[in-house]
Amino acid sequence: MSTAALRFKQAIAKQLSSLTQCSEPLLLDLIRVPKKSRDGQFTLSLPQLGAALRQQSNNSNSSTPNAVQDPTAWSKEIASKFIPDQMIADATAQGPTLQFRVANTEFMKQVLTHVYNEHSTYGWAHAPQHNQTVVIDYSSPNIAKPFHAGHLRSTILGNFAKRIHEIMGYRVVGVNYLGDWGKQYGLLAVGFERYGDQDKLMHDPIHHLYEVYVRINQEAKHDPTVDQQANAYFKRMEQGDTDALALWRRLRDMSIESYKSIYGRLGVSFEVYSGESQVESYIPKVNALLREKGLVETTQDGASAIDLEQYSLGKAIVQRADGTSLYLTRDLACLMMRQELYGFDKALYVVGSEQQGYFRQVFKLGEMLFGFKNLQHVSFGRIQGMSTRQGTAVFLEDILNTAQEQILQYMEKEKSHVKDRQEMTTVSDQLGISAILVQDMKSKRNKDYSFSWERMTDAKGDTGVFLQYAHARACGIERNADAAVIPTPDFGLLKEPEALDLAQLISQFPEMVESSFNSLEPCTIVNYLFKLSHATSAATQVLWVKGQEPELAAARMLLFWAARTTLFNGLSLLGIKPIERM
Repeated sequence: MSTAALRFKQAIAKQLSSLTQCSEPLLLDLIRVPKKSRDGQFTLSLPQLGAALRQQSNNSNSSTPNAVQDPTAWSKEIASKFIPDQMIADATAQGPTLQFRVANTEFMKQVLTHVYNEHSTYGWAHAPQHNQTVVIDYSSPNIAKPFHAGHLRSTILGNFAKRIHEIMGYRVVGVNYLGDWGKQYGLLAVGFERYGDQDKLMHDPIHHLYEVYVRINQEAKHDPTVDQQANAYFKRMEQGDTDALALWRRLRDMSIESYKSIYGRLGVSFEVYSGESQVESYIPKVNALLREKGLVETTQDGASAIDLEQYSLGKAIVQRADGTSLYLTRDLACLMMRQELYGFDKALYVVGSEQQGYFRQVFKLGEMLFGFKNLQHVSFGRIQGMSTRQGTAVFLEDILNTAQEQILQYMEKEKSHVKDRQEMTTVSDQLGISAILVQDMKSKRNKDYSFSWERMTDAKGDTGVFLQYAHARACGIERNADAAVIPTPDFGLLKEPEALDLAQLISQFPEMVESSFNSLEPCTIVNYLFKLSHATSAATQVLWVKGQEPELAAARMLLFWAARTTLFNGLSLLGIKPIERM
C-alpha cells in the first residue's frame, strides 16, 4: 500500500484502537476508500467492525463491548470522541458507517511527494522483495499451426504475470514451450518433402509451413498411408536419424526466429524457447519414479495409470499400451527438467480454463512425485468472434497488422497531431497493440469476451486508445505549460474538489498493484487506469496551469505530473509503451 495512504489510515486506526478496543492491524484491514469522494477519503463499517470484535473475543475468551449491539449509536459515539489532528480533519457518523476526511494540504503533500520521490518505481517501490525464482509457461504455439486466440490470450496474460513478478523482486524465467515434436511434426515433415518451397520458407516460414501443413492434412484424409509415413518419419527422429533431425532443427529454428520478431513488436520476450522435444530424456526417469513409489497400475487395455480417485481427479493415464508417452507424462518430465535447470520456487502455467481438470492432475502428481506445492494454473476464458480479413486462420502478425491499419485510418480521418508519415506508422502500431492488450485485460481473465475491432479501436470509450490519448494529453500539458515540476510547491493552493479526487486516486495505485499481483488479474490495473484518466480529464477542465500565477501553476503542474507518472507506470506494467504525442 502507498506510504502516503497508509499513514492516514494509521492515524485513523491509532485513535480508533483506544475508542473501540480493537487492534490497529485489524482496523487497518477494515478501513476502506469509498466509491464517492463526497463520502470522505476513508470509511469504516461498524457492523463489520462489530463482527471482527466478536470473532476476536471468541478467540481470546474476552467480552465484546456492549456498543457493538447498536452500530448506528456506536458510530455517533465514536465520531463525537474522535479528535481531529494534522492528518485527519474530522470524523462523522453516517448511519452505521464512520466517514473520515483528510486534512487536504497534508494529504496533497504526502501523496505528491511520495510519487515525486519514487517516480518510475511508484506503485511498487515499497513492495516486499521476494527474491525467489518463478517459471512462467505462456504463449506456446505449435510449429506450423496458426497462432490462435488461445495463444494470444496466453501471451498477453503471461507477459503481465512476468512483468508484475519482476517488479515484486522475483527472478523470472519466461518459457515459450513450443509444440515441436510427435506425430504432428512428422506430418509436417512429410508435407515439406512434397510441397516445401525454399524461397517461400526463407521469406515467411510461419505462413509457408502452415500452408504445407494444411495441404498434407487434406491429403491424409483421403490417403491413409500419409499417417503411416508421418509415424515412420517421427520414429526416425526418435532413433536419431541425422537427416530427419537436421530438417527438424532447421524448421524449428526458422519458426522461432520468425516468432521472435513478431513477439518483439508486441513487447514480449522469453528467456527460453523450450518444447516437447527437450523432455524426452526425462520421461524414463518419471516412469521409473512412478513405479518406485508404487503409484502405477495397469488398465485392462494395457495402459499405465495412476489412481487419483481419492482426490476426485479420476485416473490419470501416464503411458499408452504401446509404451508411448502422453502430454501428462511429458509435462511431469518437464517439471523435473525445469526444477533441475532453474531450481524454481513456484511455476505458473498460463493456459485456457478448459484445461483446469488436466492441470489439477498434473499438479497433484507433481506434489506426489517431487513434493512441489507451489504450482499454479493461471486460467482464462475464450475469445469469441476473432477472425482477420484473410479468413478464419488467425496469425499474430495478421492481428497486429489489422489493428494498425484501423488506427492509421482513424488518425488520418481525425487529422492527428502526428504529421510525419514514419512516426504516424509507428504510433498507429503502438496504438493498435495497446487496443488489443487492453481489450483482453479489461475484464476478469476467466470471463469469455467477444472480440470487436470497432470497439477495441474506439478513442472515446474505455479502450487502450483512450488510455494512450490520456497519457499523450498529460504530456502535452507538461510541454505547453510554462511551469517546471518541483517537489515543494505550495500544497495549500490545491483546494478544489477535482484536485483532491485526483490525488486520492493517485494514492491508491500501490494498493491496486498489490491486489493485482495477489490475484494475477490485470483488469484491476486496467480499470483503475480508466478511473485515473477520467479524473485527470475532469481536473484539466478546471485546474488550468498555463497562464496562472507561478505558485499556483507549480502546484497544479506537480499534481498533473504525478497523475501522468502513475498512468505511465500502470501502462508499462501492462506491457504497453506509453505514447507522448498522437
